[in-house]
Amino acid sequence: MIPFERSRPEGCPSDLRFDRLLAGELAAAEEQATRAHLDGCGRCAGRLAEIEAGRAAFLAAPPSLRAPPAPRAAAPAVRRLRPRALVPAGLRARALVPAVTAALGAAAVLAVALNVGVQPPDEQRGDDRGARPPPAAQGARIKGGSGRIGFYVARGDALAPGGPGEVVHPNDRLQFTYSAVDAGFFALLSVDGARKASVYFPAGDVAAPIQPGEQVPLPSSVVLDETLGAETVYGLFCETPVALEPLRAALEAAPERPPAPAGCRVDRVSLDKRAAR
Repeated sequence: MIPFERSRPEGCPSDLRFDRLLAGELAAAEEQATRAHLDGCGRCAGRLAEIEAGRAAFLAAPPSLRAPPAPRAAAPAVRRLRPRALVPAGLRARALVPAVTAALGAAAVLAVALNVGVQPPDEQRGDDRGARPPPAAQGARIKGGSGRIGFYVARGDALAPGGPGEVVHPNDRLQFTYSAVDAGFFALLSVDGARKASVYFPAGDVAAPIQPGEQVPLPSSVVLDETLGAETVYGLFCETPVALEPLRAALEAAPERPPAPAGCRVDRVSLDKRAAR
């Protein structure tokens, strides 16, 4: 990949802006300004074409996940992915990484379709929680309904499904998924060990529209920051595009009280963020 960002002229959009444009996450004014710039800048038009070509190439040949041999006592096979793009260490959320996010999402879908096991990336963590449910069953439902969230953990080049109380480390990349039987609006909020609340998805100010599906990968992955301790992630399945900043502020003010606005169903998963050994 060409190191475009290092030579990007002042005034030209970043790769992140292009990612958000392709994901449909830009506000109308931002999208109009970005497309107007592309009409007059051959350099940026070429860069956008590179990103689109990279996505198309990945979708044409997704990573292969083969079902393991007959079950036995030995550890399940490791599924490995080789990321083609990196996110700077410490970036907290809403980091769109097209190649890596697409790889995690495709691997998640293929793993579910093939019903294959994936080995946890940290074999030395020492916690034994027994058999882990599939990502679609990880959430602890707070308010009635069928919406569920799940996630996968990418550490280095190892990919694993996450579970309740999952031990994670700073700079791990999480790919969240949702399962819903009805169309609606969705958002992902988090409160970490420092009682800081964040909106993980979407990048806009209101919940994003979603279609029905099972374990649908979100278009962006999350890279964990250095804050350690218990973290809870809430998935909101709403009937209307609720405003997110009031929910984030309320969650930060009262982390023990999950966000549950009227017309929304809430699911959650818990994380245990520890320093890497």
